[in-house]
Amino acid sequence: MLPSFCKDTITVLRAATVSSRGSTVLDWSNPTSTTVTGCSVQPSASTRDFDGRVVQVSEDWTLYAPVGSAIDAGDRVVWNGATFEVDGAPMPWTSPTGRVSHMWARLREWRG
Repeated sequence: MLPSFCKDTITVLRAATVSSRGSTVLDWSNPTSTTVTGCSVQPSASTRDFDGRVVQVSEDWTLYAPVGSAIDAGDRVVWNGATFEVDGAPMPWTSPTGRVSHMWARLREWRG
């Protein structure tokens, strides 16, 4: 269980899948949304890349969410006015007692 100071509320967006040219792809035109309360979103890293034409900045954030939160790899998370992609699969975080205490996920935002 996350501590009481975890008061962030996030919105999880999940795209439908559609078939396009023989492949299954994500359709973000009308995603479903789920609100998750009792989270904590913390900064993790920021990088800058310049290829001679374009400056790109990526920011990584760490999401701590309650156990059982419906968050999957490839979902998008809206928090504090920004939209992030869930980078990789969310993972359970086990407490010293052996019980799963919360879920952990890396969030990433690109600009540029």
